[in-house]
Parts: sequence; structure tokens; C-alpha cells
Amino acid sequence: MEQQIKKDQELSQESEDIAFLDVYIRFNEDNEKDYCFQINTKTTFKDLYKIFNTLPISLRPSIFYESKPIGFKKSTSPGYLTEDGNFLFDEEATKITSSIIPQEELINNHVWPGQLILPVWEFNYFSYYSVISLLLVWLYTDLPDFISPTPGICLTNQFTKGLASIATSFGYPNLSDILLKDLNDEVSIPLQCIFFAFHLIKCFFIFGFLYTGVFNPIKIWRFGSSVKLDVSKDELIKLGWTGTKKATIDEYKDYYRDYKIQQHGGMIPAHQAGLFKTIRHLGIELKQGEGYNTELTKSTMLTTMNDLIEESEKNPETFKLKLNYEWFAELGLVFAQLSENKEGKELSDLIKQFRRYGLLTTTSKITKIIKERKERDIDLSLDPPEKVNELTELLKENPEDKEPIVADVSVDEKIEEVKE
Repeated sequence: MEQQIKKDQELSQESEDIAFLDVYIRFNEDNEKDYCFQINTKTTFKDLYKIFNTLPISLRPSIFYESKPIGFKKSTSPGYLTEDGNFLFDEEATKITSSIIPQEELINNHVWPGQLILPVWEFNYFSYYSVISLLLVWLYTDLPDFISPTPGICLTNQFTKGLASIATSFGYPNLSDILLKDLNDEVSIPLQCIFFAFHLIKCFFIFGFLYTGVFNPIKIWRFGSSVKLDVSKDELIKLGWTGTKKATIDEYKDYYRDYKIQQHGGMIPAHQAGLFKTIRHLGIELKQGEGYNTELTKSTMLTTMNDLIEESEKNPETFKLKLNYEWFAELGLVFAQLSENKEGKELSDLIKQFRRYGLLTTTSKITKIIKERKERDIDLSLDPPEKVNELTELLKENPEDKEPIVADVSVDEKIEEVKE
């Protein structure tokens, strides 16, 4: 009995020690597919393989890569700081990275909250050269007869002859004659060259279609495949699936503008409140040593907001916005205040906004730090004078009845999408 009580106490203590955080994982090497996953502080990089073994969709860049990653890196690109202290991933996200992190390591020990994790894909040379070989063979058979060492072996013609033979065997000789009629006609040399040029373009199009991942099934051949074609809601929750994608910088800017215009009650009140001056210098691209390029060490983790404010005032020309846990705690405080008394769809939409765009309000401390950081790189005195017709132009581009998209699709909708 005492042993059981002791065991229960240990399990209770362990559950109290576990916390949760959001991270983002890039699918298909596509910056528009950075999906949010909620993991706990005991999750290892090895546990992330469950995502690629469970989701019934292809997550590799194209069929020229193995279906499962060989490891994981973290993006150490500084990122883009939003107007309210949140972070988006910039164009350098896949260029500035760590080395592959050991699978047994805890994710929490290597990434900041909300940081981007990049699967490392191994190139499948067999698939690549097989496709190229097939396309070259196809092109060879389509060489114009006047220069081909083996004229008359065009695969398209052979396929047509096969169809004609089948039509004859099923008692449709007239259809067979129609199919074979054009094959027996002589084709001029210029026309043969035109047909070959068309086939060449067609092969390049097919290769590009495959290389860019437009056609990217889980498996080329489903026969004998162990790929799971269905996934339950419980399985998705265990993976940490949230169904939310991180917004790109351009998506954030559009959303911010629409959201604030609606918040102010229309274009004219928003203009009078100075919204468009804010939009002109919305957020800022961070540089090396800032944002997610901050080293995750004990000293940086324990840095305070007051330390950042003091540094920005003492050394405005060299000030760097280094991350710390108090920064994320400050954002969490804002979320807690906004979510108070919210429930159901209203709360769900707020969570999605937080994960996709970041919250669009913040604290005075964060506002002050962002202002100091922006002044380091932005010279507001160089702004052009306000245009007289600026409001008219904006009204034409952004009708007042335009509704902003509040968030990404719901988890339930995404589950159905995955199932399909």
C-alpha cells in the first residue's frame, strides 16, 4: 500500500513538472506550411517521427526525396518581429539553421517557444535518375524518323496500334481503321520537328510537375503499402496537432491592416488614428544575434524585460532584441487577459489568431522595447509627406465592408481534409 502511495506521489510530481509549448514544423519544405504542434517538456526529437508515421499525407518536398526525414534541425534565422511583439519566420528560415540535433535530446532544451523545426530530407537518387531515364527513353522513341537510328518506334504510335488491336478483337474494325489511318500517312520533316518540340516541352513540364512537388503522393504504388489511410481525432491530439499554420509576413500585414480597420470602425477613423503611418513601418526584420538567433543559454533565458529596456536606452545604436522567457511570459499575460470570460468559438478564434498571426495587442514594456528597436533601423524623418489622396486610394483597394479572416480552419475541418 505504501509503495502504491509513493508511486502515485511520484507520478503526480512528474505531471506537475510537465509544461506545454508550441513549436512549428515545416511540411513539404514550403514556407506556407509551417504547422503548429503543442508538445510538452518531455518530448524528444525522436517523438516527432510519429507525425510522419501517422498523418496520411505526403510531407516530403517531392517524390525525389525519401518519405520520412532522417533528422531535425531548428531554424536559427532571427525572424520578423510583429508590431505587438510576436515572431514570424522570414525568407532565411531554411538558410540559417543548426546542425541535426540528436534524436534523444529534449526539444524543450533546444528551442524557444514558437521556434521553427525543419525536417531534414534525404534525396532519393534512384527515383530521380529513374524518372530522368524514363523521360529520355520516351524522347528517344519520339525522335523524328529522318534522324532516328531506329525509326518507327514512337511509343505514342505503339500505344495507338495496341488500342487498334484491342478494338479489332472486340469487333470494332471501323474504330481500328480510324485509329490507324493517321499512322499510315506520311509526315513532312518540318511537321516531325514540330511534333518532337512539343514532346520535348511535354517532358520538361512533367519533370517540373514532379520536381516541384505538385504531384507528391505518399507512395507511387499503393499495392503492398503499409501507409495508414485514416487517422482519428484522438491520434491527432496525441501528436500535438493544432490545425493552425503560421502566417507569412505578407499574410500578417494584410491581416493586421484589415483587423485594425475593422477595430477602428472603418477606413476614415483608422486613418485619423494614424493607422496608415503605423502600417508604413509595420514590424521589423531582425538581424543576427536577435530573435530566434538568440542562443538558448541560462544567461539569456533569465534576462528580464527591464534588462532589455535598460540596454535599449544605454546603447540605442547597437541594441539587439535578444529573447528571454519573460518576453514569452509577457505575451502569455496578454493572452490570459484577452481570453478572460471567453469560451467556445470566441476562445477558439483567439487561440488560432495567437498561433497564426500573434496577438494584435500588447503591453507597455513590449511596446517600448519595439519602439527603441525600430528607431535603430528606421529613420522616420525620411518618410514622404502624407498624400492628399492616400485615403481615397486605400478606400478603393480596401472596401470598408471587407471582413478579415479571423484564423485558420478548425481542427475538425482539418481532420476531414487530412482524411480526404
